[in-house]
Amino acid sequence: MNSGIALGRVFGTEIRIHWSWIPVLAVMSVFFGVGLDSQAGARWSTGLAWGTAIATAVLILGSVVAHELAHVLVARRNGLGRDVLVVQLLGGTYVMETRPLTPGQQFRTAVAGPVLSSVLVVLFGAVAVVATVGYGSSDTGPVSLEAIDFAALTLSLFNVFLVVVNLIPGYPMDGGQLVHALAWRRGGDDRKANGTVSRIGRFAGYALLSVGAATAALVDFLPGMGLLVAGWLLLSSSRVLERRAFVQSLMDGLRVADAADSQPAQVPPQLTLDVFASQYMGERFGGVALVERGDELVGLIGQAQIRRVPKRNWPTTRTEQVMVPIASVARALPDDELWAALEALERSGLDATVIASDAPEVRLMTRRSAARLIQERLQELTRKKKLADGAAGFGGRRLGGIQIGRPVAPPAAPTSQAPASPDAPADSPPDGEPGALGGPESAPPDGPDDNGERR
Repeated sequence: MNSGIALGRVFGTEIRIHWSWIPVLAVMSVFFGVGLDSQAGARWSTGLAWGTAIATAVLILGSVVAHELAHVLVARRNGLGRDVLVVQLLGGTYVMETRPLTPGQQFRTAVAGPVLSSVLVVLFGAVAVVATVGYGSSDTGPVSLEAIDFAALTLSLFNVFLVVVNLIPGYPMDGGQLVHALAWRRGGDDRKANGTVSRIGRFAGYALLSVGAATAALVDFLPGMGLLVAGWLLLSSSRVLERRAFVQSLMDGLRVADAADSQPAQVPPQLTLDVFASQYMGERFGGVALVERGDELVGLIGQAQIRRVPKRNWPTTRTEQVMVPIASVARALPDDELWAALEALERSGLDATVIASDAPEVRLMTRRSAARLIQERLQELTRKKKLADGAAGFGGRRLGGIQIGRPVAPPAAPTSQAPASPDAPADSPPDGEPGALGGPESAPPDGPDDNGERR
């Protein structure tokens, strides 16, 4: 998630632009530039046409960044937020990653982006109107005002599109967050709200697929393809949300103590990052360690801290330079719910939580230890399901002519037919007829009966 081009820090959050914006900006610049250069006529110079095109494309990116920064600002004011924001094509997953604690926090954070984009619609629309009035006719008016009119109108329409798309009621759009907040507020259950958003998002996804297919076939191919992609994304996000709900159900009844790592790695503060990465970032230690100076516990270091340092600087960077001071590490009680503790760990951006207890040894709950516990619970559930399916299938089979898994029918009442021989018991089958288990050979061998007597 942290990949992209770093732009700087705003509101205490590092802003990054996803790599996919590079080809998108190039395509938009060429599209606008070719159109302006061919349609503007002799009054537009080539430099003005292409300059206007590039500026418009960059301002479109700026509109998306402003949309996301509105989320960041409101999240910070509500005590939420993450250290990194990655701006993707139509926004990002920042609101989902903040892990709001209440429906109100989620609603305020989610609605901030569409509200700001709506303000930009009005602002750019007003600029376009003023520029249109200023240059009057395309034959006599100032060319610069005509360029401003094009850019402002394009940006206003794009922000309308941004508002509409982000208000689609499905994850990861802002509309899905708003629906989740309202369902959470009404029902008081975060998990049930996830189910509501998943169902609505799935319906919206299928609707967009249908409209997109019709648009591509009957109206215009490119807008139709865009709707098809949006529908596919909504369906994919709904499946992700369903898997998240399934993982949450697997963790029912699990506590922080169940996922404890009782023997965490311990490293000295002068250890360099290249040595730490080679020795402690494998499966055995999970990339998390306590930093100890003698008998004093001073900090925690994990993959989140190491990845912020360029790899070329690892041999000269010590753990004490990038570690998180132990006082700043989040703590959880042994009896806290594991799901809530993992959400708090996700909000902290760290790789482990200290389990607070009176014991002298320090225990950690790491992402790796929690994932291992969830995997074990999933394997146990899968094993039980296979046993249940096997028992159900076995219950429908016949073994040796007898139905297994169902009550055996009672024997037929004896008839008045005469016995086959005077010496045979009255209830013995005649010679040549099957016995109770399918034939005469199935008669029990000589041996004691239930009363201990010989037959």
